Amino acid sequence: MADCCSNHRFLGRKSTQIAYFKAYKGHMRNPGMGIVSMAVSDHMVTGYTPEARAAADLKKPFELTKEMLKEVTALGYIDNLYIRVGWNDVQREQGKLSLSPAFEMAVEAAEEAGLSWGFRIMQASPSNPTKHEVPNFLADRLPLHPYYNGQTFGPRPKMLPLYTDEYLNYWNEMLMLLGERFDQSPSLEYGDMSGFGLWGEGHHGCNVSPGVWEVLDLDPPERVEKIIGTLIESHLAAFPSTPMVLNQTFVEYGAGRKAIADGCWVRRDSYYYWFQAHEAEAGLFRRGDAAMIFETVMPGIDINDDDDASFRHNYMEVPDKMCDYGANYGIIGFNPLDTLYADHVVPRLFSAFKKRVGYRLRPSVVWKIRNQDERWSLVLGMVNDGCANPPGDLTIFAESNGCKSSTVVNGAHLANRMYLVELPLPDEHSDIVYLSMHLQLGKKTYPVRFAVDERKSEAPYELRVNLNH
Repeated sequence: MADCCSNHRFLGRKSTQIAYFKAYKGHMRNPGMGIVSMAVSDHMVTGYTPEARAAADLKKPFELTKEMLKEVTALGYIDNLYIRVGWNDVQREQGKLSLSPAFEMAVEAAEEAGLSWGFRIMQASPSNPTKHEVPNFLADRLPLHPYYNGQTFGPRPKMLPLYTDEYLNYWNEMLMLLGERFDQSPSLEYGDMSGFGLWGEGHHGCNVSPGVWEVLDLDPPERVEKIIGTLIESHLAAFPSTPMVLNQTFVEYGAGRKAIADGCWVRRDSYYYWFQAHEAEAGLFRRGDAAMIFETVMPGIDINDDDDASFRHNYMEVPDKMCDYGANYGIIGFNPLDTLYADHVVPRLFSAFKKRVGYRLRPSVVWKIRNQDERWSLVLGMVNDGCANPPGDLTIFAESNGCKSSTVVNGAHLANRMYLVELPLPDEHSDIVYLSMHLQLGKKTYPVRFAVDERKSEAPYELRVNLNH
């Protein structure tokens, strides 16, 4: 049996505590996490009771304005804007990108406010006012299949494209055009893999005729696996620098499970009482350095379909439930007006997200330790006061006397207990050392704030350590 101490890095090396950093309590903005407002979606209506919501979904949607977006981004605790639009909102003719004004406005608003953004392109949406989401130049080229909305969105018949090879080729073209425009953009933090299922979420439960609900089986299982594998490959090819998000529904397919094992991020579309154990398990199969995104908390709307009050859905509790699960991102509302309504009427709805969502990293205790070669290192007792791991590789830097050293830690290590990180000091260092961090999301790198209380309005990007303290 191996000596239990054989892997101890610090045994026999004298160390001295030189610093302790207290936890920051307020909202903080960092890459790979945050509170999300949908900037554009297929629910550009308002209604804050179940009855009002159902009625609103039958009305003409409102038009997004720059003023709405400015008011949302000015809230101060909104970190990310989400753009959820139809295929026909990003392309009108073959070989060319044609973004809708709302899409362009949302990206511009995020960049002007210093926020990040994410997206999903839908090929079929029951809740969009148009009959289908396919660009008009393809409406006569691709076979379309009818379905009905059901009571929530009215009796209007809708059409979704069948997943032919021609469809997959055109979808790939659109993704490549979108990736060419946005993949390298620092403000784009993630993109949802889509193109299969209603809302692009991977499921086909709908009314196959008025009042008759079924799950559409449009292709045999072997063909479905090929379709999903192709869609995943197309997305990764178009966005090699940006993390891909996969809806939890796709875990039902081998290609989806492989993508999760390979490190893609995971989305769950709600946390209502019908969130089942196998679905929770699917999201927990994600890697420790992959983010979890939750949508959406609707202000004012409770779901009370169960006679037992203890199992009823209380919308005020949902952010805490999402954080309990390990949310990196949480979405409130389906559009900017939903977010503003929540801010004005139920501001406590954001409280859990402000305090817990994502990761909140700080070096609790810092030690100075001598190496066997007489050089020195810092040992950082890294603590995560948030509910999720940082989604990527974290590089921690020590800078002193114009010299810099670093070490890399995968986000999977930085969970719910202290993790000791050894950070070599620069060869030519003084008594004062400055610590900083960068996080790699996909192939993009961002500075990270420490969740440290320095009695300032924002958490710091840099910490000062006195080696002789």
